[in-house]
Amino acid sequence: PKSEHCGQVNKYLVEVYMNTRNYDVALRSIEKIRRPSRAILEAKQKVLYRLGVQAFIDKDLKSSINFMNRSIELSSYNQQTHNDALYWRGEAYYALNDYASAAGSYKAAVSVRGNNSTNALYGLGYTYFQTEKYGEAMTHFNRFLQQAPASEKALRSDAYNRIGDCHFYNRSYATAEQYYRKAAETDDSQGDYALYRGAITQGLSKDYAGKVETLKRLINNFPQSTYAEQAFYEMGRAYVEQERYEQAIASFDELVKRYPSSSLARKAATETAMIYNQTGNNDKAIAAYKKIIATYPQSDEAQIAAQDLKNIYVDLGKVDEFAEFAANTPGMRAVESSERDTLTYVAAEKIYSRGEIAQAKGAFQKYLQSYPQGSFTLDAHYYLGIIFYNQQAPADAQLHFGKVIAFPDNKYSEDAMALSSELYYKAGSYREAMNLYKQLIAKTSNNERRQACRMNLLRCAYNLNEGSEVLAVAGELLAAGNLSPEWTREVYYDRAKTLIRENKANEAIADLKKLAADTRTQQGAEAKYMLAQIYFNNKKYDDCEKEVLNYIEVSTPHAYWLARSFVLLADLYITLDRKMEAKQYLLSLQQSYKANDNIAGMIQERLKTLETFTNP
Repeated sequence: PKSEHCGQVNKYLVEVYMNTRNYDVALRSIEKIRRPSRAILEAKQKVLYRLGVQAFIDKDLKSSINFMNRSIELSSYNQQTHNDALYWRGEAYYALNDYASAAGSYKAAVSVRGNNSTNALYGLGYTYFQTEKYGEAMTHFNRFLQQAPASEKALRSDAYNRIGDCHFYNRSYATAEQYYRKAAETDDSQGDYALYRGAITQGLSKDYAGKVETLKRLINNFPQSTYAEQAFYEMGRAYVEQERYEQAIASFDELVKRYPSSSLARKAATETAMIYNQTGNNDKAIAAYKKIIATYPQSDEAQIAAQDLKNIYVDLGKVDEFAEFAANTPGMRAVESSERDTLTYVAAEKIYSRGEIAQAKGAFQKYLQSYPQGSFTLDAHYYLGIIFYNQQAPADAQLHFGKVIAFPDNKYSEDAMALSSELYYKAGSYREAMNLYKQLIAKTSNNERRQACRMNLLRCAYNLNEGSEVLAVAGELLAAGNLSPEWTREVYYDRAKTLIRENKANEAIADLKKLAADTRTQQGAEAKYMLAQIYFNNKKYDDCEKEVLNYIEVSTPHAYWLARSFVLLADLYITLDRKMEAKQYLLSLQQSYKANDNIAGMIQERLKTLETFTNP
């Protein structure tokens, strides 16, 4: 250890450790060194990282995480290696579907600057995408796009696709289509997915002609794509929506021809039969349905065909003919008189599924009149509720949703409660909305829905000025966690305002401080002012002055609350007999603040007060 060559030997060892691929041997060698130098420890950090990478490649993810953790413990020696280890640990957690841990590791990698910081943003985007936090996902994919070099075409294109998906799931279809277009323009290799998803968004936006053209491009440019089969089907559906039935049948026939064994082929054959049925071509519809039953026996499509075939024969008044066919066809069952209730309901449901809403409404109403105790009474009430809801007829919608809710624990209960409570809330019937939100909280097994109901319960209680309910629900929401930043601000705001309403302003200070940390938001801007006002009311004049002066320094886009703070500062200086300063602030505010609200009156009132002081 005292040899004059120790330094050179350490240098050689580091070179060996850094260049070897036998990382296990290198690690064992390092661990035998009793007093490792900084360079040796840096080499150990990198060897552990490389062992983690190798384990990741070998799909030994738990070992990979262990090696990365050990490398991270030596983070002080090499920042880039630290950044790499954090990123790849995030990748390992992601591969294990442990998205919370992956997000934590990715965030740490972003904070430790290095070559993988940008990739960590990409990984963060995916963790939020997988957990359906689409707003957060878009934020991080956009940050990735801002930092990723233009040469990273595949990743940039994929990020555009995911942002498109986020907008798609948020039903912002026009925006989603724009991002899918960017994805296709960025990297041709991912163009088939982008074109397919873009076509779907066009269809949801009712741009069926555009959808068809996009799908044609997909089929022509990517004939071997895994989306080609779906493209033919969706093209047929787009033609159906445009009532271009010949082109629709041609698309469906091409799908059946190219992919005869696929599940979509069965759907396409059914679509063709349905087109004939809907256009009144009964002979071709009957032949098409019989072919489905013969070609795909025991399938769901065969069951649908049998049902539709029955409807056609019933509509034609040829029940005996259908009964004879059913009796001679394996798997078919005979028509019974008790089924007329079913036939009436299914007819209404088919009309609804075709989007003929006015006719469907009449058909469902007719069913309820004819079969008030029928097998599908609940279904009819639910669909009528949806129809009236979409037609913005809340009273009628509430009538039918109420019928559904009256039957506990049915398959429509939760959705009916959710829509009914929404209607009550929009109408300002907060008490009725509160009752339904409480029932939903107790009933639902969906955590996101439960949290959303709690938020709406909080809003109802706040609007009804029920302080104890606001405080209780706010506590539950904050204890549950996983709130978005927007919801968190709203909870703190409602709780603080409630405490102030109930003359417990001092108890609101903690929440107001949290909100006031970000004066860019509406709640934060108001909270900053309210804090200063509470200090003033409590005669803590120094704290009040500090708060307002700090507000002036950090500023806010919400000018009203900053102006209120200027007025409060004038009140403070008047109270402290610093009237000249008060007047200067008021005159400055009067000159600069031009909004048409109550600020001008406040300024004038105080200037008159100051004139009274100076001119008794």
